[in-house]
Amino acid sequence: MRIIWTIQAQDDLEALYRYWLPVNARYAVRLYNQLIDEAEVLLTSPKAGAQERRLAHRPEAYRSLVADKHYKLVYTIEGEDIVVHAVWDCRQDPDALIRKV
Repeated sequence: MRIIWTIQAQDDLEALYRYWLPVNARYAVRLYNQLIDEAEVLLTSPKAGAQERRLAHRPEAYRSLVADKHYKLVYTIEGEDIVVHAVWDCRQDPDALIRKV
């Protein structure tokens, strides 16, 4: 298996890093690395994340893995690939996730 980050997920990861960098550079680096490390967990346990019920109406089976107390990775399992579609801040309006993915 391999992990594929969509452009959207890469943009989310970069945006989080850029947001936190001037506030707390150490936290920005730690969060960035933590999110990537948590994605690696999916290589051995691809179904570790719960099914994302906000996206249940979609034909793809979206799952989400809590990677930090405020952030989760929204992903699908596509054959031998784990595709990360978004890094989601759980404090946002949940309906925005539907529009984002």
